[in-house]
Amino acid sequence: MEDALREEANRFALALMERLARILPSGNLGFTSEATRTKDGRVLMTVASAHKGGIVMTIDEVPRLQLQIDIKLVISPNSLRATVYGSTFLVRAYDEPRPLFTVDYVRTAQANAPAAHYNFHFENDAIVTELMDAGRKKRGKHYRKAAQAGKQLQLRAVHFPVGGHRFRPCLEDVLDMLRLEFGIDVREDTAPSAIAEGRADFREMQLRAAVSDHPEAAAEELRAHGYIVEPPPQLKPLRLDRLHAI
Repeated sequence: MEDALREEANRFALALMERLARILPSGNLGFTSEATRTKDGRVLMTVASAHKGGIVMTIDEVPRLQLQIDIKLVISPNSLRATVYGSTFLVRAYDEPRPLFTVDYVRTAQANAPAAHYNFHFENDAIVTELMDAGRKKRGKHYRKAAQAGKQLQLRAVHFPVGGHRFRPCLEDVLDMLRLEFGIDVREDTAPSAIAEGRADFREMQLRAAVSDHPEAAAEELRAHGYIVEPPPQLKPLRLDRLHAI
């Protein structure tokens, strides 16, 4: 099982490098892969940016931003294929240690935190003021306790949910946002198609996973489009943990 996961992780890293090479004009696009184990004993492969601080992105050919990629893979007990256990896409100013923002996915997120979320690492006084007056439930209890201990509350502590386990942003979404909003340099001849292909591949994969969460809803929609869909002798239970997760 470990060898199969290692091979899958290597294929994943190679495909990632090839796609990034079609999007970004330069920079160290290499990745490392390392095997560890989760708390429940499963083998976990981490695919991460090889360049310290992440991939360098230029604006008008001047280094301005860095994108650090960290993706953890495990073998799914359902599909017996590699699946994402967690991921972080971290964007920082060039050669600066502090991030601007991160896009995180945590498969084992606790109930009080979204599985997929943004964290913003700049300051917003209005939001910090509201955190100071947060209620006593959920993460509000954490904020109040920190404030009472004299700790300065910061915007980066807030998790902004973005689609849960199935409908979270992909790497191509982050790259496209950096292209559109920050004006990073991309390969104009190949970047649009590479971004579109990566996004389509990710969404197809997530659609297939979402179908397994609620097969009857998928079957009902297919019937509405003229497909003939018959239920199996024994229906699988709904995956409420996925359907209800923030």
